[in-house]
Amino acid sequence: MNDEHGTNEEQVISATKAPAGLATIALRPAVALLVEGPASVGELVAASGISRRGIEALLAGLTTAAGDEEATPGLSLADDRWELSDPLRAELIEGWALDGPSESGAFTDPELHTRFEAWSLGLDAPRRDLDHRPATHDGVAARLDVLDRHLDLRGAHVLVLGGRDLDALALAADGRAEEVAVVDVDDSVLATLGSTGLDGRGPLLRWCDVRVGLPRSLADWADLVIVNPPFTPEGMAAFLAVATDALAGPDGRVAVTYGFGETRATLGWQVQREMMRAAFAISAMWPDVVTYAGAEAIGGRADLYLLAPTGREGTQGEAAENLYSQGPAAARSAIEADSAPLSAATEEAGPDAQVIGVRRLIGGDQAPKLRSGAVPVVDLRGDPGAWLPRALLALAAPSAVLVCDVDTADRSADPEQRDTTGGRGWVEAHLSRWWRLEPAQRAVAGADLLVARRIDGEAPASPAGPPLVGRGHANPRNVIAEWLTRSSEIDPPPTRRQARAAASDHLASLGATVRPGDSLLDLPLDRIAALLTDPAPASS
Repeated sequence: MNDEHGTNEEQVISATKAPAGLATIALRPAVALLVEGPASVGELVAASGISRRGIEALLAGLTTAAGDEEATPGLSLADDRWELSDPLRAELIEGWALDGPSESGAFTDPELHTRFEAWSLGLDAPRRDLDHRPATHDGVAARLDVLDRHLDLRGAHVLVLGGRDLDALALAADGRAEEVAVVDVDDSVLATLGSTGLDGRGPLLRWCDVRVGLPRSLADWADLVIVNPPFTPEGMAAFLAVATDALAGPDGRVAVTYGFGETRATLGWQVQREMMRAAFAISAMWPDVVTYAGAEAIGGRADLYLLAPTGREGTQGEAAENLYSQGPAAARSAIEADSAPLSAATEEAGPDAQVIGVRRLIGGDQAPKLRSGAVPVVDLRGDPGAWLPRALLALAAPSAVLVCDVDTADRSADPEQRDTTGGRGWVEAHLSRWWRLEPAQRAVAGADLLVARRIDGEAPASPAGPPLVGRGHANPRNVIAEWLTRSSEIDPPPTRRQARAAASDHLASLGATVRPGDSLLDLPLDRIAALLTDPAPASS
């Protein structure tokens, strides 16, 4: 099944220059046949797989262009066959690049396999709790090759949900897409992707937990979304909800990799059903495209689906807490969360306790409003390592009580050194000037209760510079620019335009380029750490 049959016919209208959009590649065989000689509508349909209405729209576009005083004339109809004049034929050949070398096969070049090997050296071991199933490099190349042969990637915005398979690096290095972005819940994966040295051509890196939501700067942005979801119904639903938010319009497509064992038809149906619930049509499906190292439960390979939005409202609700098939957050072992730790944390906070959901705290467009004197209580159980640092970056309160998963480093007589790429290790390494974490007076089985206290105002040597900590929902460029215009240390103070430009340049120098709609929480933790170390331009 080919996506050409699923092309939005209202958009398949072209003049003498190839239109933008993923469907352009489906029109090329029809245009090439016209260039070769007279052709009927039926022959153009057979050559391209485009519907009759789509071919008629293409011919109407050429006829309109031919009738324009400034356009090249020369499209005529005789005996039900359309024929181009020599001048219009030459213009079509140039406008559609029909005489240029074919770019197909770019993703199966052996050189790309070599680059995959080099790029993957920095990746940490796959995380079982995040359902990391490493696709083979050949499997990733095959996925990209299929998409390349059926979709025109030139000038497209491509978003990759889940960066571990390195699709985003291959697409960025290829260079035909106008912009490539990748989001991941694992900050160590983002750090690896950001250290590959693509000389400014690397993908845009953003943190995203699909249970929290898509970064606002990527909403309504993508022409193509490549999704590598957990192979559970809950995981598929949550990832497709984010993909829906990311698509720029009705001509966008979502490419999903999914497979199930031959004896698990019920599970396969449950996961595929989520595609329908998300209001997508399956416009193409290619079997056994992506191969995996391991993944014996699905035969070591998975199918590639191409989904088209229908414009209807999906029926899926809020993303489930448990999306994965393995580890403590596995969907099949999900039970109602033990309420005892949260109750104990509320008692620890006292009468001013205000419970805030983690999704509300680190998601959304702005920080949740706190009552006067409130002590926030936040349940961080199930934290993949990214929630605790971002919760402390977002909290604008003197203290908070946090419910965390049990940390063996705290409860071991001979604890191992904490990993500093996320969680408490990152907090100790990069937020210790602003926050102190202490065990709560109350203890509870199955969780750690921590009291977080702001300490940056306790001494004259408190951190100087823009107030980034506590304003995690704000765009860091705006926070830095505002500080520059108000700082008493800069004389004369810069104008707002000068401050914004200086802030943008400073962020770019740290590899933390931001766009409108971005927040500090959207950045990878390694970029946030660099910014906290060097929060303002040196000239300030």
